[in-house]
Parts: sequence; structure tokens; C-alpha cells
Amino acid sequence: MSLFRFDEGDGYVYLLSHPVESGFPASASQLMELLEQSSYADFEVVHANIGKLFSAGDDFSNDSLIVAKAIDASIMIKVDESNMMANAQITTACGGKIISLDDAKVALKKAGVIKGVSREALEQCLGQQFEQSPGSVYSAIVAHGQRAKDGTDARFVRLCMTAQDRILTPQEKDGGKVDMRDLGAIITVRPGSPLMKRIPATEGSSGYSVFGNVLEAKPGKNFEIEVLEGTKIDEKDPNLLIAVAKGVPVALPRGIRVDDVLCYNDVDVTTGHIEFDGSVIISGDVKDGMKVKATGDITILGFVESSEIQSDNVITIVQGAIGRKVIEEDDFSCFIRARRNITIGYAQYACIETQQDLLIEKQALHCNLSSSRLIRIGKGDTPRGKLIGGKVLNALRIETGELGAPSGTKTHISIAQSFHELKEKQSEFKKFEKRLAEKAVALNKAKAKASKAPESPKRAAYLNKLLTNEKQLNVHYQRNQRNLKLVDRKLQRLLVGSRVKVNDLMHPGIEVTIARDSKQFTRIYPPHLVKLDEGKITQQFLS
Repeated sequence: MSLFRFDEGDGYVYLLSHPVESGFPASASQLMELLEQSSYADFEVVHANIGKLFSAGDDFSNDSLIVAKAIDASIMIKVDESNMMANAQITTACGGKIISLDDAKVALKKAGVIKGVSREALEQCLGQQFEQSPGSVYSAIVAHGQRAKDGTDARFVRLCMTAQDRILTPQEKDGGKVDMRDLGAIITVRPGSPLMKRIPATEGSSGYSVFGNVLEAKPGKNFEIEVLEGTKIDEKDPNLLIAVAKGVPVALPRGIRVDDVLCYNDVDVTTGHIEFDGSVIISGDVKDGMKVKATGDITILGFVESSEIQSDNVITIVQGAIGRKVIEEDDFSCFIRARRNITIGYAQYACIETQQDLLIEKQALHCNLSSSRLIRIGKGDTPRGKLIGGKVLNALRIETGELGAPSGTKTHISIAQSFHELKEKQSEFKKFEKRLAEKAVALNKAKAKASKAPESPKRAAYLNKLLTNEKQLNVHYQRNQRNLKLVDRKLQRLLVGSRVKVNDLMHPGIEVTIARDSKQFTRIYPPHLVKLDEGKITQQFLS
């Protein structure tokens, strides 16, 4: 016969009689043991009442016979700050009712969670009630919002090869061998040839929060194809650029230009200097003292010897460039400059400048190099070339195999030098902000003084003029704030992204300047990165 009685109405477990009257159980510990062996083992024990049942005293008529109580499971829904995720926290039952699927749905609805609920995740969460111990607390994610998917910007896909592609793709002969000197026919296009395809921007897809709020997507930017010389938009396809003239295609970021092409075997005193509105292909060398200038690509299959090469586009020199110092501490006799990428076999005593990437396949000896982005010495993702002596005047990143020479040849590396220009602009914008603030104060004083004057047409006209000035001041202030934020972002990206990567060895005699911090290195170092950390040059060794 059971010692206990459960009242479903109030959820309490009662002893049938007081231990003093029945003589059983004899102690609190014995009562606890009997409870654990009964069907009420999961119930929450009321220890205070049990203690009183076995306390010394003659008056036991007021003692409560309640020894345990049933506690239902509870559920709490928490939504994260972004409103994109709902978490269900469940406290398991102690002899009471468990949380059903309907109970959970009601709790979610009360919390405002109406979208993104995963029935599978919810059922798995509720199923854990049978595995967890009574009164334990656990949680699980049961609802996810969907983030808006921004549209993609318009993309431009080249459909033809350029002269530079030809240079970098030696022709395969019979038997699978490659002839490094046979670079195929000159790349030309004819009227009607497809040049570039535009992949239009997409609108993206909207998302939603767990509360059902719509999250709007940001549409991609829909840039137009640039119709340049020798090209037009296809009449049947507004996203297709085709050629209207025969010539050499010159690739640009959002279009292709078809240039006339000028071809030479060598450039020397017999040809004279070359200045051409188009592309130039030289299958031999550019001899000492010659100049080659072009608006299009310049492609040289041989050497450049103490010459001046300038292009408004890409320069490719297959073999290399060799110069000499004209006067000590002065420029070199070999000068190469391009607005876009420069690709060169190797360089010695040459001054090379580009507004994009400088790619040297083998080594650079005692050169002055400058790039707005990357200087890479060597091929592939892990270049193994050599940068010895000379100066790097500016770049964002440098990647090389070896830096310096075992003899300790002085090599000066300066990167992130646009930092100084950006800091100057930042200072100008801050000064302008201060002047605008001073003008705003003066304007407010004038408005306050005018408002105290007696009403008159002259006063009204003056206040209108002050209002117009205030609007103009706000326009200048907003524009200045945008410019200041833009410069701040550029500075941050510059300092975070600037680094020198050495894949093999860095020798003694290296001086590195990043932004305005400089450091000299007097020993050999294994593969590592040199970068800025909180304004100071640090090294991070590569595994």
C-alpha cells in the first residue's frame, strides 16, 4: 500500500498520515528514500515540510503533509539583437507536464516569432525533454531569419585574346613540346568579331527576420560597356561589344579598344624613335638610347637596352630590361612607365613605374621600382624571384623569394607611401570642418540677434538670407563628412593591407619603411611577412 497520495488538482504529493501517528517512516532520510523509489521520484521535494514532520515537539496538528510537488516544464523564447535567430530555452518538468509541439508554437507566437521556424529543429529540441534530467535547462535554435542577398554588380567577360595573352602563351609543337620563341600569329580581330560580353547586374533577393519583417536587398550596380575606338554594341544583343575595324584588341576594365598595330623587328637608329597612337609589337630588341611611346599596349619579345618605354596601357617585355646609372645617385638610363600592368622577364639598373601591378618573372637588380598595387618578383602564387639592391619607392604589397643578397647589399623598401598624401587630405578635411563649425556658430549668433529686432521687410529678408546660408553650410558639411569618411577608410585599408612577403630568405642590409615607420634588418630571416601592427613594423614568420 502506498504511503503517498497525489492530487492532480493542485499538483502536490501528500503523505497519507503523519509519521508520528503511523510510526512510519521513522526518519526524514527514510522518507526521502521511499519517495525516490515511488512513482513520484521526479517530483520536486519540499524539504522544509519534511524537516518539520520529524522535528521534536508534541503539537504536530499544524504540520503540512505535502512532501513533493509536480512542476510543469517551461519554455522561454529569446531572439538575438539582429532579429535573425530565435532560441528556445526549456526547463524540463519535475513530475509535471512536458512542453508539447502546440505549446511551443504558442510560445513562439507570443514572442512574435512568426517566420523561419524549423519544425524539425523544434521537434528535436522538444524531444530532448525525455533525455534530460528533471529540472535541467537546455536550449536550441529553432528559427532562422533569411538575410537579404544583395545583387551582383555587372561583370565584363573578355571574348578575345590580346597581344599580352599571346606573349604569355607559347605555342605547342608536334610531340607536345613547347617552343618558347614561337608565340603564334599576332592577335588581331576583324569587323564583327565579338570582343566583350557584359553580364548584367542582378537585383538580389529580399530576406526576412524571425518577426516577419522584410529585409530589402541592395541591387547590384549596372555599369555600361564602354564603346571605345574601333568597337560598337551589337545590334541584336545590347550586352555584346563587337569590333568595327581590323586591328589589335586592347583590354580595358569595362571595354576593349581596337588599335592599329605597328610591328617592328628591332627599334634602333634605323627606325628612329617611335610614338604611335595604337599598339606596338616589337619582335626583337629596343636598342640603346631609343624611345617607344604608345597609347595602346607595347609588346617587346626581346630586350630593352638603356631605352625609354612609355604606354598608356600595358607593357610586356619578354626577355628583360638592362640599363646603367647615368650619374651616381641619379636616374638610370633605362626608363619604363605604364598606366596599367608591366610584365617583364628581369630588370637591372632600370627605373620602372606603373599605376597598377609590376610583375617581374626572375629578378630585379639595383632598380628603382614603383607600383600603386603589387610588386611580384617570381611566378605563381608563391614567387621565388630575387629583389636585390636598389629601391622600391612605393607599392601596396611586395612578394618575392629572396630579398637582398648574402653580401649585405643595401636594399631600401618603401610601401604604403600614399599614407602621407591621405593624411594630408585628412588634415585638410578636418581643418575645413573646423571652419564650417565656426561659420555655423557665427550664423546662429546672427540669427539670434536678428530675431530680437522689430519685425520688418528688411528683417524678414535678412533672416531668409541667413536660412539660405545655413542650408549651403549644411550641404558643405555633409560633403566634407563623406570625404573624411572615405579618406579614413582608405587609410585603414592601406595600413591593414600593406606588407612585404618573403618566401625564401631575407638577407642583411634591408631597410623597410611602411607608411611612416622604418626598420633596418641586419641578419638573415627565414620566410616571413613584414607588416604594420598598431603603427609599428613587425614580423610574422611563415610555417
